[in-house]
Amino acid sequence: MVTILGIGDVSVTSVALGILAGAIVAAVSWWRMRRRANSSAAALRAAVASLDDPKGEIAPLNLTAADRVVLEALAGVTHALQSRVARLRNERDVVLSRVGDGVIVTDAHGVIVLINRTQLDRLDLTEERVVGRSLIEVLHDHEVDELVRRSLSSGEEQRARVETGPGRRLMQVRATPLGRGAGCVVVLQDRTEIRRLERVRREFVANISHELRTPLATLKLLSETLLLDDSIDPAVLKDYLGRIEVEVDRLAQMVDELGELSLIETGQITLQRVPLCVGPLIHDAVERLDAQAARSGLKVVVDVPNDLPDVYVDERRLEQVLVNLLHNAIKFTPDGGPLRIFAVEADGAVRVSIRDSGVGIAEEDLERIFERCYKYDRSRSSTGEGLGLAIARHMVELHGGRIWAESVEGRGSTFSFTLPIAAGGQPPGTQS
Repeated sequence: MVTILGIGDVSVTSVALGILAGAIVAAVSWWRMRRRANSSAAALRAAVASLDDPKGEIAPLNLTAADRVVLEALAGVTHALQSRVARLRNERDVVLSRVGDGVIVTDAHGVIVLINRTQLDRLDLTEERVVGRSLIEVLHDHEVDELVRRSLSSGEEQRARVETGPGRRLMQVRATPLGRGAGCVVVLQDRTEIRRLERVRREFVANISHELRTPLATLKLLSETLLLDDSIDPAVLKDYLGRIEVEVDRLAQMVDELGELSLIETGQITLQRVPLCVGPLIHDAVERLDAQAARSGLKVVVDVPNDLPDVYVDERRLEQVLVNLLHNAIKFTPDGGPLRIFAVEADGAVRVSIRDSGVGIAEEDLERIFERCYKYDRSRSSTGEGLGLAIARHMVELHGGRIWAESVEGRGSTFSFTLPIAAGGQPPGTQS
């Protein structure tokens, strides 16, 4: 017997049994907690494994209500994050596909991990053939590859202008590192068209300056002669004044054509279109330039059938096209040479052609002859500021037609344009 304060006398056996019962209860509680923990851990492992399952289903387990609440919350958060990531990827792809510049993302070793649609189209490749390959394998350009390597090694943005890709197009390349060991973003901006426009601008300024200088020099010479000679013969005076008038008219025409070309290129020209036959307009244009052709002894042959269908055009603008093309043909046809203008119906349009017997046009110039102030025969001191063909092209295109030139050097040139036939005398696109 033992005496326990507050309880009284208790046998040793009772005390031992009490301690044993407590130990058993503690052991059972510990076993239950461990089993629950193992079960929860297994459930968590199953939940994590389910993230790779397209359906996101969790295998059935013996879970407590509390475990299910935790796992359902975890699954909800995971699916929300997956949706967010997918949405961000989709937004990234949409943005990159609409960027006009080429974009390439590489890893720290220069291997491509992402490329946008613009650059794929430039390379004429699919994404599967690009991603996972090195930059040099895809672009075949050591300058770009070296630029990216410098950016990755220095951790600083690198820029350069290089000629790369099919056709050796001029590219402004910018390589921006994403951080140490994180790769690089390469942006390739195509500057080829800008370079072409800069060349056109320089030629335009040079040609206009030349065309202004010639009549201004003539005017200055004639006016100084008149001022210095008080006893000039009336016949000579009349001749000088006639020359001054010619040069002033030439300058006025140049200013008018420049203004008109500016209005055309900015979309400020309104066409007053009506249905008519091109035959009478062709004869009118030939008649207007008959005196100029006669001075050079040219024989102009007109071959236009009377049964051509009507086209829906602005009469004044079409006559301007014809005059510009005829004037160009007369200017480059040698004295006494033949010149032919004819029209036919073909492929739902009326095609008008003007064939001269001049010096012809070099193949490399054919694509540029309709640019403003472009002179394709620089070996000849012909007059004209090179605006007539540019105006003709714009006018034809405003009518929904097409204009082009064919030529063999030394055998003359043929300038042709088409005007679509509108059913029922209505403009193209308005038929019911």
